[in-house]
Amino acid sequence: MGKSSSEPILTTPPPPPPPPPRFGIFSATSNPTATISKETYAASMGVKLGEPEVPFTPCFMFFYGSLMDAEVLQSVLGLRHTPIVKRGVTEGFAMKMWGIYPTIIPSKEGKIAGTVWKVDLEHHFSRLQEYETWAYTWCSCDVKLEDGEMLQGCRTFCWAGDANSKELDEGSFDIGRYQKYFKASVVRK
Repeated sequence: MGKSSSEPILTTPPPPPPPPPRFGIFSATSNPTATISKETYAASMGVKLGEPEVPFTPCFMFFYGSLMDAEVLQSVLGLRHTPIVKRGVTEGFAMKMWGIYPTIIPSKEGKIAGTVWKVDLEHHFSRLQEYETWAYTWCSCDVKLEDGEMLQGCRTFCWAGDANSKELDEGSFDIGRYQKYFKASVVRK
């Protein structure tokens, strides 16, 4: 009997990406989660910790950056098989760029295109949080799939700090550019 695509493979997933070079309290090569505590990092981002953690339940995750690429998602989670993702759009967010990394912030008129994938295992969700770093926090969203189906109560990662932060710039994420120049550093075949 074959293994489930949810089971991890034995290779080590890639590390989370480093913060952009101009991010105030970190050097260009440092990893914020390894350099300082979660509490210090959160405080520097203007995030208040101490709110009760919501227990994990299986959910659809909405991706709008590098994780839209199913091979990147496979590598980050250490999956045996390439996951099947579906295209969709969520409303109520606008995209900003944190260096080369996209992030989203709440916006009444915004729409973000991306992909969704069902996360059934808590360790996959934890790995996604680790990959996204403390610069992001998860929030709820609804996603309209290409076929018109509406998925309610999805999760996505959005900017954990002040939406008006000077660390953020106007911009958009180009998946083709990412795949051409950066994907190889994450996906090791």
